[in-house]
Amino acid sequence: MPKKSREQKRADKTRARAKKRHQRHAQRSAPSLRSLLGGFSLGDVPAAPPGFRPLPMTQAILEFAAPLLAYVDQGTVQDPNDALHIGMQLWNYTLPNAPVSQKPARTAIVDTMETTLQMDRQEADAFFERMIARKAYLFPDEIQPPGSLTLFMRKEVEYLIAPFAESQLHLSDAIVPPDRDDAVLLEALRQLEARIAAGEDYGDWEADFFAMQELCCQRYHHWLLAKGVSETLSQQFAFCLEPYLTFVYQYDAGNVQDVWPDAIAEFFLDWLMRKVMVKLPEYTQWPPALRLFYRFLSEKGYLDDPEPIIASLYTIEPDFIALVQQRS
Repeated sequence: MPKKSREQKRADKTRARAKKRHQRHAQRSAPSLRSLLGGFSLGDVPAAPPGFRPLPMTQAILEFAAPLLAYVDQGTVQDPNDALHIGMQLWNYTLPNAPVSQKPARTAIVDTMETTLQMDRQEADAFFERMIARKAYLFPDEIQPPGSLTLFMRKEVEYLIAPFAESQLHLSDAIVPPDRDDAVLLEALRQLEARIAAGEDYGDWEADFFAMQELCCQRYHHWLLAKGVSETLSQQFAFCLEPYLTFVYQYDAGNVQDVWPDAIAEFFLDWLMRKVMVKLPEYTQWPPALRLFYRFLSEKGYLDDPEPIIASLYTIEPDFIALVQQRS
């Protein structure tokens, strides 16, 4: 039997990874409300009319629900999904072509707002009216593209999108050697990757992945502070790491030492803006946050040479910034 070429072996691995990814998706537990909101590939997006910008359905609903999510920030609502549930009810109430039987009743929505947002009846009624008016203003039905998962939203603010200025990090050149907590993280990471490489089912290592992910974000945050990065940026960069680890391990993109080049492109040009909802300028933090993450892994002794993947993160950044600019 003739030996397979390197390209054939790579193609076989790609097909095997795709099969595993499909199986793991099927094994996962029920998704959160945010993941149920939907999304779309960013490849074919219709041009928005002047004064509007295109958004995937997920982000459109989150933008609409911003006044509700403010109650989470204030502490009135503890679970963001409770606020998003009201947002979904209000959104569905406004859909022009939805059957009457599938539309939530106004009374039921106001009852939920009164209880969840801790309002009296008059306040809940007034807030209901403001949210319905907000939907009509931000997303006029007459300009929405038919049969598309893209929505056109009126621009409330104009964003200036530019690459993150790494000079503001004030990063120290001094090496931060690994300590005992770092050793625990690296051992957990190695064990997890060994189990995945051995073909264990997703359900068998899911809990260990989440434990590793939490510890990794904590140790990365600790390292950033030790390198002289401000607390605010350290928190924001550590936040950027969580969805990246989810993508790499739960979507079978390889492992942090060996992420497939096409997976890096998929993460930045498709997955990230569909799955993680932040203000548009905040997306620019992901490339530098991940570049520093690989320096962190190198200093801790997990990665011998971080430069190839750091170079790939620099390479993808202009295309990613252009994509964010398109969304602004």
